[in-house]
Amino acid sequence: ELLLMTCKSFTFYTYGFVEPQAERQEDDDYYQAQETRRRAARLYMRAYRYGLHGLEVAHSGFAQTLPIDPEEAVSRLQIDDVPLTVWTAAALGAAIAASTEDAESTADIAVVGALLRKALELDANFEEGTIQEFLISYETQAVDGSFGRARAYYEKALSLSGGKRCGIFLTWAESVSVEEQNQQEFKDLLNRVLDFDVDSVPENRLLNILAQRRAKWLLTRTEDLFLDEGGVN
Repeated sequence: ELLLMTCKSFTFYTYGFVEPQAERQEDDDYYQAQETRRRAARLYMRAYRYGLHGLEVAHSGFAQTLPIDPEEAVSRLQIDDVPLTVWTAAALGAAIAASTEDAESTADIAVVGALLRKALELDANFEEGTIQEFLISYETQAVDGSFGRARAYYEKALSLSGGKRCGIFLTWAESVSVEEQNQQEFKDLLNRVLDFDVDSVPENRLLNILAQRRAKWLLTRTEDLFLDEGGVN
């Protein structure tokens, strides 16, 4: 439980405070922004190692097998391992996304996929669609990813969350709306995040506040993210 909490805490802290700092620095000091982004990647990897250690405690030899044969490693996991599995995958996926200068890090995306798919198999309803939300990002990063599968995960995540986690809209906007150059959808989803009453769901308040902060920043970057003013309707 302590390793799980530490993994989640480092992931939340980096996502909510370190990465946004790098993004704010980009316009004024590119090199400082890159250094901050490298720090974010290191923190995400630290979170990943905490999670991996937790899974190793439960399954001796897991940490050694995972990077070599992810599918064989995850076959050992049980339903009690789902929280650590999900957040270990989330930390590694975030580290890969933040490691823009390290092309070799993308090789670990198979590990992320194996962890998330196993967690989904064991507990598809975990944390009201959290696994499906992470799988949206995975499907848009993986070489064999599918936007069709990403949409199915998006719809399932919305159904499971009951509209209580606005980060799902943010994930779709960043991962798919930008890729498909659908500017109108992008704006609609971000405004939906900003209009969300964070006090209506106290247990998700921090996550929803972080999502709103990012949505507000992303709206200021619309011209940089889309090739033309209208986008795809």
